[in-house]
Amino acid sequence: MKYLLILLFSVLISCDGHSQGKKAGNQSKSGMREKINKELALKFEKDSDFSYKLPNGNEIYMMENPKENSAGIQYERLPSPSFYTIYKEFYPDGFLKKKETLLGQYTKVGISEYYDEKGKLDTKNEDEKFGKIKPADVLKILDKKKIINLSTGEGRFDENGNSAFTITFDKNKNQYTVTVEKGKANTNPELGIGEPPAFIPVYYIIDGETGNVTEKQ
Repeated sequence: MKYLLILLFSVLISCDGHSQGKKAGNQSKSGMREKINKELALKFEKDSDFSYKLPNGNEIYMMENPKENSAGIQYERLPSPSFYTIYKEFYPDGFLKKKETLLGQYTKVGISEYYDEKGKLDTKNEDEKFGKIKPADVLKILDKKKIINLSTGEGRFDENGNSAFTITFDKNKNQYTVTVEKGKANTNPELGIGEPPAFIPVYYIIDGETGNVTEKQ
């Protein structure tokens, strides 16, 4: 009888330990979901030129706390020579809502992450929409045209620190449009209203299947 009581007591402890371990595991899993650093975001809101380097080498260059009717945001540049940016949105409670990797400001690449308000994760493979020519191939084309330098990261920004080009992808047409804002010097003094711009944009239309490039101004 004594032996049975000891055995029963041991089973109860084991079950309770398993329950506690499972609970702790769930807490750890939910704790992995990112939350916005509100104190850091306040520094960005006070100083538009402020930037912050993360331990992984990414540089946060824009950040805003969530408001009652607007999401919190965070933009991160990957270290040079990368040309990619990470965009994050946060719910009013500060928890991560979405995480996307962007090329040329607008084209989503890789795996995007989307969370509902309870923290349930849904992912989307953005690369499935591309044809034979992938975003990395577009960068190689720009490198070959000496618009950028893939080895050094040169060409990502203009002299004012702004993005030097944008990339959009039309899934229906299977084509990329690369817009280089300061593509060529303006030789037309009558262009525009008032003082003519020093540069004019150049557009490169890249076929998503063949890689053929059409240049437009």
